[in-house]
Amino acid sequence: MKRKSLAFYFITLTVFCQGLPVGAISIEQENAIVDHCESIKDSLKTVQKNDSRTRVYLGGYYEMILSKFIMPLNVKMVESSSPSAAALVENQNNFAVTKTTFANDFVSYQKELEDLIASNCKTEPVKFYDELVAVRQKRKVVSNDVVKIRNLINEHIKLVSGLIAEMQK
Repeated sequence: MKRKSLAFYFITLTVFCQGLPVGAISIEQENAIVDHCESIKDSLKTVQKNDSRTRVYLGGYYEMILSKFIMPLNVKMVESSSPSAAALVENQNNFAVTKTTFANDFVSYQKELEDLIASNCKTEPVKFYDELVAVRQKRKVVSNDVVKIRNLINEHIKLVSGLIAEMQK
């Protein structure tokens, strides 16, 4: 039951935050932040823990794709002077850059989330709200990075499929 109420408070807070300009919260929202400060922080800690696990999983997954699939194939293609090598190498470079961007953006997001959790929402609810909005934006950036990486994986699969079709002719 306690988890459901914590989730309810967190969801309520995030709904209040959507679409409002920074610093523009109502007295009711300020009071809700102050009244539910500890439960909000508990929910944020849960999000932080889950996001950390997800980042470790995705980071390992992306590294495995790069080191066990993309790079070895590209080395073989370059060695054999394949005409398809250029597109594969370009995709590999884009993947590596986006993977690094993902890692950097995630570290930035986690740092701001830690600062948010450490802030005092009881005495400074408006500042807490503003920091929450900034953290949500950082989290969205990380989410967009994941989408970019997935698109690059799909692009690599298409390139490899085209290579296979070319080789079967």
